[in-house]
Amino acid sequence: MAPGKLRFGCVGGLLFGIAVVLAVYGLLAPWSYRIGGRFTPLMRWEGVGRLRDSAGHSYGLYVSFYPWLRGGASRIGNAPRPRTSLRGTALVCTAAGTKYPFSLSGEMDGAWLRTDGAEIHFTLAEPRTSGIRRHFSLHGIWNGPELPLDDHKSMFMYFLQDGTLTPSRSYTSPVPEKHATATLSWGGEGDFESLCKTLQSR
Repeated sequence: MAPGKLRFGCVGGLLFGIAVVLAVYGLLAPWSYRIGGRFTPLMRWEGVGRLRDSAGHSYGLYVSFYPWLRGGASRIGNAPRPRTSLRGTALVCTAAGTKYPFSLSGEMDGAWLRTDGAEIHFTLAEPRTSGIRRHFSLHGIWNGPELPLDDHKSMFMYFLQDGTLTPSRSYTSPVPEKHATATLSWGGEGDFESLCKTLQSR
């Protein structure tokens, strides 16, 4: 086979594969192309917001996620609701200037053509290279372009009062009564960095 034909065949195969993937996501998770009411042709959403706890401390939060088609259907009564798995990354910064990276996994429940009103759940876990993999969860329901979240008291199982992480994965302190909330809006890592600088200057 001539080199030109070989290159054309490889490129054609790659384009065909991409087209198949896009078509599958369009059929099984059409909301992927309009996350939070925003056109997302790469099927990825980025959000930034201030994470506040009930004691008055603030953290910066950044998440980036995309659909991971290993979902099925959940049921409420007799009506099936679409459920799609999520994968991505997240960052948390503190007023002391420390930044913590996390891997993100979760689910979108009830989204079909759009995400508005759909339930979402994230689990943020330390990278596998950390060895300890402390983690916490965030839960919310899409409200148009905004994503309000609540940690259900899970964040402070591993975050101490000064914003540092517990020294081990096993949580031994008394369960705290405080919880954290955040409202995320579309934004990238540059917006996250600006928010972190604002927290440090206060």
